[in-house]
Amino acid sequence: MKLQIRETFYSNAPSAQLFGSFMELAVFTSIISILGYDSAIPINIGSPKIYIIIEFISIIIFAFEMILRFLMTYSECKKRKPYSFVMFLISFTTFVDLLSIIPYYMLPYPYRIFILIARILKTTRFSPSIKEMIVGLQEKTFELSTVFFIFVFFVFSASIVMFALESKVNPGINNLFDAVWWSIVTVTTVGYGDIRPVTSIGRVIASVLMILGISGIAVLTGIITTGFTDRLLKLKLNLGGVMEKKISKLTNHYIICGYGRVGKIVAKELERFHKQFVIIESNKDSVQEAIDNGYLTIAGSATDEEVLKKANIQDALGIALVMDSDADNLYTLITAKDENREILAIARANTEDSIKKFIKLGAKTISPYQSSGYDISRMLISPRTAEFVSIIMQSDKTIEMGEFFISKDSQYANKKIKDTDIRSKYNIIIIAITSKNKDTIFNPKADDVIEPKSTLICVGTKEDMEKFEKVVV
Repeated sequence: MKLQIRETFYSNAPSAQLFGSFMELAVFTSIISILGYDSAIPINIGSPKIYIIIEFISIIIFAFEMILRFLMTYSECKKRKPYSFVMFLISFTTFVDLLSIIPYYMLPYPYRIFILIARILKTTRFSPSIKEMIVGLQEKTFELSTVFFIFVFFVFSASIVMFALESKVNPGINNLFDAVWWSIVTVTTVGYGDIRPVTSIGRVIASVLMILGISGIAVLTGIITTGFTDRLLKLKLNLGGVMEKKISKLTNHYIICGYGRVGKIVAKELERFHKQFVIIESNKDSVQEAIDNGYLTIAGSATDEEVLKKANIQDALGIALVMDSDADNLYTLITAKDENREILAIARANTEDSIKKFIKLGAKTISPYQSSGYDISRMLISPRTAEFVSIIMQSDKTIEMGEFFISKDSQYANKKIKDTDIRSKYNIIIIAITSKNKDTIFNPKADDVIEPKSTLICVGTKEDMEKFEKVVV
């Protein structure tokens, strides 16, 4: 029951998106019916009975949706934390749902305003944009609460001082509530002018509150703006579900975990070779940069199993673990192998201990220090050769190295090299033949046989390699 309800009505599935749009329409229609019944808007489509009918239909829809949430939450909490269901029953969301199913015409004016507010709040649950904005504010709870308590402290302190100073000399301050009202009006820089300080110390306090109010509003605006910007970025990532849909359709693609210095190079090379890939990155600035470069990107941590599933890990060919932390790379590798045992994993490792762990878990490793040391030694010993290899690997106009898997149905399977047209037609040089069950053959001879399920490592121009790739399967 839980799986069906959540996937059908409360997920990213098309049925859930359709259900959300339907609920938004239902809530909007019910709000219009309330306003029409109270003659708050110039709508005249019949007698008040038509609004009551609309209200009755809306309540049935709201009750159905509330039952769905009850069943889903109960089935989830029963298996894990039974007391969580009690918390759900007394939650603000449940209170809003219960208030929403009360017929508005049963309450006298102005109390039906609470039903109207509940319906408006209910809309936020089904609007992706509004939900993202609310989540953005929730993520800034600590910052917002800190600023709020600072404001409360200064307002309350100023109110007590003002009441003590001016309650006997200021006709506008007769009690503590008047002093609190004056402090709030002053600190928010509204300034109605109904209460004014008459003592010198009172004016000093007012000046301090004004400065604090302006500074506090600037800080508060910055916090809210940051929260909204973060969520807008995620909305941009998945505007209308476009990017998520593109990623979900990927097969035989590659996943890059981390878009730092190494990840950027990996992405650029995969793009150069026209390979499909998706980037997983948690840093918002790096995410934005990846999006600006036109890459499919998921904002999140690659250590999260759900994020890897969003990247369609089950159908991926390979994964590049190039995050800064070896621990994150190791954890991601374990999760990736659980989802796809055959995936090719290449990991960046910073220590010898990490290299051993990666190899044990079935990943190939690249150590920046070892690679740098190897490259330097090669350049010292054979500078021209090293320069030639660098040209091969970096240029897209000269020579490239590549590998081609030979399936059992390939036209080149079980043929001698001299009997193929690989060299004569495609001008490609085979420099090695690798196989899982046999040793790698370097510089194979003309009489060597190309066995099924082997891999040819070749050198040739980019154009020739692309032509050969189309026929080698």
